[in-house]
Amino acid sequence: MQDMTRKSHKAELFRVTFKLFILNSFDGVSIPDIEKATGFTRGTIFHYADTKLDLFRQVVEYYVLDRQDIRKKIQVSEDCTLHEFIGAYVEGVERTMDGLWNIIGRDVPKKDCCRAYLNMISQISVLLPELHHTQLAAIEREEKLWTEVIARGMECGELRQDISPEVYAKVFMSLFYGRAFQDSLNEGMDPKLLKLEMEAVYEIIKG
Repeated sequence: MQDMTRKSHKAELFRVTFKLFILNSFDGVSIPDIEKATGFTRGTIFHYADTKLDLFRQVVEYYVLDRQDIRKKIQVSEDCTLHEFIGAYVEGVERTMDGLWNIIGRDVPKKDCCRAYLNMISQISVLLPELHHTQLAAIEREEKLWTEVIARGMECGELRQDISPEVYAKVFMSLFYGRAFQDSLNEGMDPKLLKLEMEAVYEIIKG
């Protein structure tokens, strides 16, 4: 029972501080802010993290890097088509963003969540360079998976033979990151539009 209490305390600490950090940035959150929002004492907070930066690191690992890992974001068979992969990818994006919105709170407009999320990601490279390298490695894994799916599509005749898997992997990745940034300036991430754009590229390269 005591272990469960510790786990629930840690989960609540992470959830609340994630919301504070994502909406106010790292510098905009103080330990007293965390104490007030969580109801935990300073001693309890520092039981789970050595410093505020350490707490930020753990929260980023759990809510950002872990959830953005392509191996957890989507589930597809090893022989899926590119068209199937696109559908699963967009569903994974929508599921991930909805999950984060639920954590932050539905009282916060979705557009503000998207904008704040991108701001948090940008802070990683400045405050946590070691996690920035982890983040880049995850992006490379994702691009490699796109490349493999496209190459398989060429082999089975789903896609044209005169295309470069590496180039189109970058195209699909750019559509996601470009849409994430552009939509953050408006109403927030639009998975339907992302899918339409990816399917438009698919129509160009399909066999």
